[in-house]
Amino acid sequence: MMKFLRKLDRIFNRISRTIQEVLGMKPNWPILIAPYKGYGKDKQVLLRGRVIKDRRIVKGEVDSTWRALLNNYKRFNSREVAGAEVHIQINGDQFSVRTDAEGYFFLNEELSQPLPPTKDQWHEARLWLTETPRRQIDAQSTGQVLIPDEEAKFGFISDVDDTILKTDVTSALKLRVLYHTFLKSADLRQSFGQAASFFQALRCGLSDHPVNPVFYVSNSPWNLYDLLDEFLMLNDLPDGPILLRDFGIPYKERPEDYRGHKHESIIRILKTYPSLPFVLIGDSGENDPYIYEDVAREFPDRIIAIYIRDVRSIRRARRIKEFIEQTGVDMQLVQNYGEAAKDAAGRGLLSYDRFQQYRPK
Repeated sequence: MMKFLRKLDRIFNRISRTIQEVLGMKPNWPILIAPYKGYGKDKQVLLRGRVIKDRRIVKGEVDSTWRALLNNYKRFNSREVAGAEVHIQINGDQFSVRTDAEGYFFLNEELSQPLPPTKDQWHEARLWLTETPRRQIDAQSTGQVLIPDEEAKFGFISDVDDTILKTDVTSALKLRVLYHTFLKSADLRQSFGQAASFFQALRCGLSDHPVNPVFYVSNSPWNLYDLLDEFLMLNDLPDGPILLRDFGIPYKERPEDYRGHKHESIIRILKTYPSLPFVLIGDSGENDPYIYEDVAREFPDRIIAIYIRDVRSIRRARRIKEFIEQTGVDMQLVQNYGEAAKDAAGRGLLSYDRFQQYRPK
């Protein structure tokens, strides 16, 4: 239904745009370059973003269901700008990319010089737009690219829904998913107990400061990016690239061997850092155990631990336990992140004392 409404909305939008062009009317609404946090290594950068009409999403209205509903309507009813050429400058190198039919752009390029190390592992990218297919424009933005520290011992990749963010994806007809998605703002969304402690402990590993990179991979749409980014900050979860899904990609345009957004995103991260092992974190609500098992089989020496949070469904827990026994994959089904932290400490992945002593800022 959501895809149908979105497609119908685009059709009406194109008709309206055509009528405006026939009448000689030029658009004057503000345009926004929305870069999503990217990642890379010394001379490679992967950075996504979108060019859309600025819908003026208002934040700071705590406990306002109406404000949350209005903001989320704006997020899903976005007006994309197709065919716009976005200029990107990183470390002295300049690139140009063009937005697709949904307004998205993707940069995957080699740099002429390695990026110098930074204390927080983030590098700045400058983005600007001087014109669209319909008018001259002056829009600018700043993006961030994560370049993991050379001290990193491993990276970890986490799902979002029902792994760190309460979504109730297993609820009947997904009604509670709709409730959380449309009627709650970032400050009203719930994180699971000890999630921040576990993730921050993994970030440090056995070091005395954060060195291990984290990546968040979810099947949620890119429309929710700013909300999820704010959610991480409000719940003291470590900062990292958030890789979401574009619902607008037609099936006919996907490669024949396409295995789904989450699977493909994880593989791309692993291939970007071929010498870095990874921990995978998910939940038993949907397909995380099966995706992670497939990844572990494809990269047997790269996945050093898999943690699946039990969504408290007896039937699902039984099915996952049977799956683990049948496949023999090294996967831990945990009731909470305290259990995961004990197991990770036993593997030398983190300090259990740091996990216990951690207090959100």
